[in-house]
Amino acid sequence: MKRTLEPMAAFFNARASKYDEVHTGHISGGAATKDLIAQYLPDDTRDILDLGCGTGLELPAIFARFPQAKVTGIDLAGDMLALLRERCAGLAVETLYMSYFDYDFPEARFDAVISVMSLHHFTPAQKLDLFGKVRSTLKPGGVFLNCDYIIDSPVLAHLNFLRLRRLKHEPGEMHFDTPLTARQEIKILRQAGFGQAEIVWKEKNTKVVCAHTL
Repeated sequence: MKRTLEPMAAFFNARASKYDEVHTGHISGGAATKDLIAQYLPDDTRDILDLGCGTGLELPAIFARFPQAKVTGIDLAGDMLALLRERCAGLAVETLYMSYFDYDFPEARFDAVISVMSLHHFTPAQKLDLFGKVRSTLKPGGVFLNCDYIIDSPVLAHLNFLRLRRLKHEPGEMHFDTPLTARQEIKILRQAGFGQAEIVWKEKNTKVVCAHTL
């Protein structure tokens, strides 16, 4: 039987009310992974861009460490953004209802760009283009932190893209996981111009990749 996929935004909007509980109960590392980004941000971080911010699970820990921070959060699921705004009421958060692939990344604007469990739906080519924009929007010395679903098998990574192709959908169009390996992720980051990229935390298939500008 042919697998039925849901458009990306529709998938997350339909699950917004239960997302926090279901998501943190499903991923390796659980709810504690949402505090990781705050731990690895540089001490002088102020302006942050959050790609695929969803309901903002990672933001309370960030504001606890950086009360004066300003966060720009991008997500294509409007129902998720509504929950984020409730969670972060009174805090300096601007939300943009759009795909981050359509965002006009300003030059040297942010101290940090973060993404939490969002980027495992795209091809190396899509990521190379996006990571190049991420690098350009970071200030000198800025950091890109990506906490994501990252697998160990390049064969499985390839098979996932083949399965999606058989379903006749483009990567990122529908909700379908196509995670890469850590080696693949780091290679793309370096191709995009980051001077250093490494895994700084991992538990099974949940990993945090930290990339620094030159």
